[in-house]
Amino acid sequence: MPKRRPPTQPPEPLFDPSDRDAKVRDLQRLLGQQQFDSIEEVNAFLQREVMSKPLPRVKGTTNRERAEDLVMAAQEERSIAKAQKRLAEALALDPDCVMAHLALAELSEAPSDTVQHCRNAIAAAQRVLAEGADDDRPPVWYHPIGRPYMNARFLLSNTLWNMGDRRPAIEEAHAMLALNPGDNQGMRYVLMEWLMRAGSVAEIDALHAAYADERSAAWSFSAALHRFRTHGDDATARKLLRTAEASNKHVVPMLLGRTELPMEPPMTVGIGDESEAVSYVLTALPTWFECGAFSWLEEQAPASSIRRARRR
Repeated sequence: MPKRRPPTQPPEPLFDPSDRDAKVRDLQRLLGQQQFDSIEEVNAFLQREVMSKPLPRVKGTTNRERAEDLVMAAQEERSIAKAQKRLAEALALDPDCVMAHLALAELSEAPSDTVQHCRNAIAAAQRVLAEGADDDRPPVWYHPIGRPYMNARFLLSNTLWNMGDRRPAIEEAHAMLALNPGDNQGMRYVLMEWLMRAGSVAEIDALHAAYADERSAAWSFSAALHRFRTHGDDATARKLLRTAEASNKHVVPMLLGRTELPMEPPMTVGIGDESEAVSYVLTALPTWFECGAFSWLEEQAPASSIRRARRR
């Protein structure tokens, strides 16, 4: 009897697939092909054709839509060279295809090339956004090209930071929050850590004031560390540390080396759990070291959390 072959796993996409964005585009194209006289007709169509069955894949009819389809096809290629060929075809159809510029940035190996492709994506997105500047448009994040646009800015800021261009990275992060105050990408957490490393006291205070986020370990522990660094071991710093410890009991043992810390960040993060603690500590450990705050942390941290960590 012949042996069964083990099931093969589908290949990993060469760059970020963003399945939700594809569904949004399909829905927009589907709606654009219809004729509605009222919002009731729109709702009835959605209920009949979208809610009750899988959303159909809608092929593009304009050069811009066909270019986006080529980007989606490039994700499925097995080699970078073939994917880049598809992306070049997309840009030949639509030089302002933000998705194609972003995909090229994600495929680039040299940081300088990543930066250039990100800048190309940002410039293209700004031209597309300017086309309907007088219309009553949704916030940037909810615009059809809003997510690839903001993702390009996110990748640009992170690449600049990793290249050592700290001030340009910080300025890019500030610009992102100005464009998208709702911060769907969680950029404020990245920016806070950057400011703790290379920003000013005034910038840190302003960012804390702009977003009240005590449930977040990154936010509450950075507030405690910032207070300790600027004012020393005072009552406010101790109170902020107690608030931070209450937000996530796993952080202090990890910072103090009482529990094992993985080398890689988690794929997903949940508020108050170990994944959030790992994500924060992997990012913030150098800042705590630079501030010389470990002795203060050990003195002030609740003994119960240390005992729990030692038992584990």
